[in-house]
Amino acid sequence: MYHNVLISKDHPQHAELEKAIALILAFSNANTIYFSPHLEEDLNAGIIMVIIGADSPHSWDELNENYWKVFETFPQFSFRVFDANWVKDELKDGNPFFAMHCNKNTLVYSTIESIEVNFTEKLKHKRFLKKVKCQNKSKDYAAFILALNVKFYVRGENYLQAAYILHQTIRWMLIEASIFLTGEYIVEHDLVIQQKHIRKYSKHLAQLFDSENEEEIKLMALLNGACYSVQNGHEQPEITMELIEGAVAKKEWMRTEVSRLFAACICRCQYEFSRSKSPLIAIDEGNPLKVITRIITNSVSASAVYCFGQRTINKSAVSTILDDPAVNFESNHYYMFVIAKSFQSDVLGNIAYSVKEQTGGRCTVTVVMHSKKSLHQKAGDQQHFFYQIMQRGTLLFQEISTPPYLPFDEVPTRNIKSAKMYLQQRDRTKTFLMEAEAMDSGGATKIQVYLMHLVIEQTCLGLIRLFLGYLPNHHNLSFLFELCEYFTPLTAELFPRETQKDKELLKILSGYTTSLRYGFIDDVVYHDYMVLSNRYNEFVKRADKLAATELEKLEKLNENTNQNT
Repeated sequence: MYHNVLISKDHPQHAELEKAIALILAFSNANTIYFSPHLEEDLNAGIIMVIIGADSPHSWDELNENYWKVFETFPQFSFRVFDANWVKDELKDGNPFFAMHCNKNTLVYSTIESIEVNFTEKLKHKRFLKKVKCQNKSKDYAAFILALNVKFYVRGENYLQAAYILHQTIRWMLIEASIFLTGEYIVEHDLVIQQKHIRKYSKHLAQLFDSENEEEIKLMALLNGACYSVQNGHEQPEITMELIEGAVAKKEWMRTEVSRLFAACICRCQYEFSRSKSPLIAIDEGNPLKVITRIITNSVSASAVYCFGQRTINKSAVSTILDDPAVNFESNHYYMFVIAKSFQSDVLGNIAYSVKEQTGGRCTVTVVMHSKKSLHQKAGDQQHFFYQIMQRGTLLFQEISTPPYLPFDEVPTRNIKSAKMYLQQRDRTKTFLMEAEAMDSGGATKIQVYLMHLVIEQTCLGLIRLFLGYLPNHHNLSFLFELCEYFTPLTAELFPRETQKDKELLKILSGYTTSLRYGFIDDVVYHDYMVLSNRYNEFVKRADKLAATELEKLEKLNENTNQNT
């Protein structure tokens, strides 16, 4: 089937593309065909990539060798023919060429049997790019180490070996560039053939040795001659120090240019990956909760979804040097209660991430999730919390066949005595941990930071139980902070998560016990430790006052209620 996104009537190469594709299909059993722009501009219209399947009567090498005349009739395109298994293996090995050029946005033809279209879709983007960068670094380092031998041979006036090393270094870098510019490499030692292979994919590398400059033609011939002399015993060419210096300059320029092209390749991959993500959802400004509900129900087997709160976050900036002096951004944060058939702790973060990504940061969520089974527990604060949401919250989704319900004879009420006891237990735990944290004044350590983490966690749990009557089943600090922000701005004020530095500090504070099993315990930056220590002490101090005030208010309300009954 044809995919007319790229070969539409509006495309400047529409007619020629159709002719080229029809011709390709006439002589090859192509599974998929892609058309993608080059990494750099000012080359030709783009690259046509043909992927053949295992049932093709001709191998991709045969097609490349036998149909070059066909390809030459379309000079406005560069042609690449590959086997599906080659594409799969190269992506597995970290070849960025196929990540750049073979995706759904560049697909122009496919068959029902085509499986290649899913190769790039299945990539773990960050992991793939990390592997690509690691491999490139290792290849660049290998070329650098190889070139170090040139100075050794020059000092000994062994210009033949020096020229041979320079030849091999330049050839190595041409091969390295060929991999991410053309999708494959050739093993030829002749620099003329190597440069010819890559010339349609990089205008600068095509001029590495200028074919119209006699001096550069001579230099390339001497480098090739040095290679044949060392490897095959051919007659040794006459090599001077001047030629060595010229080759060294070529090598240094080549290394810089390949590094530049590789950086552009990484940027292109990141761009293509961003285009392959789920597009931003067109939010109905009147009811963005529909979008959030759809994301939640697609992520987990939900029995019911409620919204029990919303915060609007306004960010604005005023500038005196921009044409548009005012910059405003508004986002909405929603508190969602999900009753699932089974609790899945790992889904909470995925849902929050998906909502933020797919709405472009305009909506964020805190997801409180419980299983249907958890609704069937003894009456108390937890049941009261569930009841308040199910009665006063906004029902967004509910399973029709077996809707969730709270099994009670009477309306659940707050158990202030139990909440007070819970708060006292958290205070006792907190006091012990704070004393332990203060024992060692020898500097910033992971142990002290972890003790801070525990104290803050205990403080948050006490506040949440006191204000909401809720015992969280998920104890990530960010999650606890967001729940606290439902009733107080304290955590947002003392532990902001806006800037990159804020997030770094939160990451340090949120370290797990596993971090104590490895490395040094005193590898916490002292300045960061002091910032966290000051915030931690201020948080505990103000949280205690806040809890005391709320507890006093609840006890008075409870006393009045008892007197009236």
